[in-house]
Amino acid sequence: MINILFDVDGVLIHGYHAKPELTRRWDENLDEVFGISREAFNQAFFDEHFAPYVLSGQRDLHDALAEVLPALGYEGAVEEFVQYWMEQDSVLHAPIMEYVKKLAAHEGVRLFLATNQEHVRAHHLMKTVGLEAYFDDIFYAARFGCVKPEQGFFEKSQEMLERNNEFPIVFFDDRQEIVDAANAFGWEAHQYDGLEDLWKSEKVAQLLGKSGT
Repeated sequence: MINILFDVDGVLIHGYHAKPELTRRWDENLDEVFGISREAFNQAFFDEHFAPYVLSGQRDLHDALAEVLPALGYEGAVEEFVQYWMEQDSVLHAPIMEYVKKLAAHEGVRLFLATNQEHVRAHHLMKTVGLEAYFDDIFYAARFGCVKPEQGFFEKSQEMLERNNEFPIVFFDDRQEIVDAANAFGWEAHQYDGLEDLWKSEKVAQLLGKSGT
């Protein structure tokens, strides 16, 4: 048995990436669609509410948006804004999903998501996007009350995996500091920019075939 864990954004989802040149922004057209400045929204919401409170589960996403959006000139329903966000920020990277399906088909493989998410998007990813068809579970920040690369995130994930020496853990993430923290914790973690990085793991290469992409 092998446990393979994937980050979401920058790996499975073509959206935010640690490297700006690889990023696709879901909020590119906020001004056109909702009359909201993207820069003002990022500063007012992500910096002051999302990162310190919503992401770790201390505040509800809808409540935080209901506080911020009116001050930015948005008078519509919060749920409409959330739905737009979820839809725009859910573009799966089709090539890696083909490899995910191949890995999921192996009897001795279990797949999991390990990601910094709040509750609404975590549920959206599993249920609406349909990642639950391939991934056994989603380990995420708001569920654990801590974010990657905090050690608590890896501790709680490992508890969920019921790991022993016969169940190695392989992990792919786009952020090098998270990869470094996971390796220090004892996992086999690899920084991910593109499909070829899957072959950094000998275990995964054996499952997918040695030829690479």
